[in-house]
Amino acid sequence: MEKGSTAGVATSINSWIKTLESHKELKTIASDLEKLKEAISAKDGKKIADLMTALGSETTKAAESAKGGEATKIKHLGKALSTAAKAIAKLV
Repeated sequence: MEKGSTAGVATSINSWIKTLESHKELKTIASDLEKLKEAISAKDGKKIADLMTALGSETTKAAESAKGGEATKIKHLGKALSTAAKAIAKLV
């Protein structure tokens, strides 16, 4: 991953962290996103995969408290994170 692309990822993650921190029930996800940003910066593939696995589970769990169509979208995001984590784990 090139430096420019990691900077873009960090900016995106920071935006998510800021959004999630205002929701008490989502602080664990925000904390893990901060750790993910650090792992990406350090190019630590195993830690990235582990954190994405945790984020997938946490996001899927958060979907349970969401309402309407948002719950389905959040659940799909959680599954996508878990799937990506498995793919990354195979590469490291």
